[in-house]
Amino acid sequence: MLTDGRTWLLLLLASFLVACGEPLAADGQDGQLRSVRVARVAVEDHSRELRFSGITRSSRRASLAMQVSGTLAERPVEVGQSVHKNQLLARLYNPALGPGVAAAEARLAELDARLEQLGRDVKRAEDVYARQLISIADVEKVRSQQEVTRAGRDLAAAQLTEARQQLAQARLLAPFDASVDAVLFEPGEFVAAGQAVIQISGTGALEAEFAIPESLIDEFVSGRQVTLALPFLENRKVAARIGLVGEAGGKAGGLFPVEVVIDAAEQGLRPGLTVELTLPVSARASLVVPLTAILDPGTGQPRVFRVIDGRVEPVFVKVGRLQGGQVEITGQLKEGDQVVVTSLGSLTPGQAVEILP
Repeated sequence: MLTDGRTWLLLLLASFLVACGEPLAADGQDGQLRSVRVARVAVEDHSRELRFSGITRSSRRASLAMQVSGTLAERPVEVGQSVHKNQLLARLYNPALGPGVAAAEARLAELDARLEQLGRDVKRAEDVYARQLISIADVEKVRSQQEVTRAGRDLAAAQLTEARQQLAQARLLAPFDASVDAVLFEPGEFVAAGQAVIQISGTGALEAEFAIPESLIDEFVSGRQVTLALPFLENRKVAARIGLVGEAGGKAGGLFPVEVVIDAAEQGLRPGLTVELTLPVSARASLVVPLTAILDPGTGQPRVFRVIDGRVEPVFVKVGRLQGGQVEITGQLKEGDQVVVTSLGSLTPGQAVEILP
């Protein structure tokens, strides 16, 4: 079991106060009866509650960007406004988009008319060939022109579709029912392709994200039922469950993202509320003794003196966390053992002692 630097500092200080510089006797007997006070080794269940703070947010969120460049011509929504699916959120002006559609439409119409004419030409050539007035090569020549024109027509149709899509991409529509969280551009400003213009949060399901240190991430299991508290709404409690648990913390010692999904039956909630997650962790039983029972005279081998049949014997221990005046230990001890808490520096192995009340 490990301990931190502050615990060791306290242990060394306690050892210094009780050691008084007296060496331990080699044979364990100095012929004197020492009066000491003792404490019993206890077992404590260190049940803990972990508390984390987060903010509610919509389970569906979007940062909406334009796929084409242009000047923001209109943005008929403001922050906090509710919007419906397919409602217009913003429109760009790009002088090349409208004419591009018109040119593509004209080119397609031209090729459609040309194909219609070539269709008639092919039929007439086939009729003339049937009367043996022209060669088959003449017929194939007309058919080849028809195929080339048909390929050009297919290309023009694809170009028209692309031009119309680009024109449509100058209009930003709501992908679902939502509320507007942020507007990032004002009308008249230039917007480059790919730049976010509006951020929205969908209506309906809510969640909260928490940042969990790596030492505690194993306590968070997807699907586990938890309770969230709203400290600024009269500490209201809402049911939730752990959803996504991040598999990586980004870097060594980083925090892991954990999403907690709020029960859909909970009413009266909205994005942006402060919530607290309280998660009880597994109880862990450990032996504890008073800090004053630990002797470590600079050897790096902490020990306690256990009293058996009126005499003391040293028991080497490993020291853990300090909690109040108690410290966790591991070693050859059991619950109920008596350990000395006074005059440790004057004791030697096998020393006879009198236990004071």
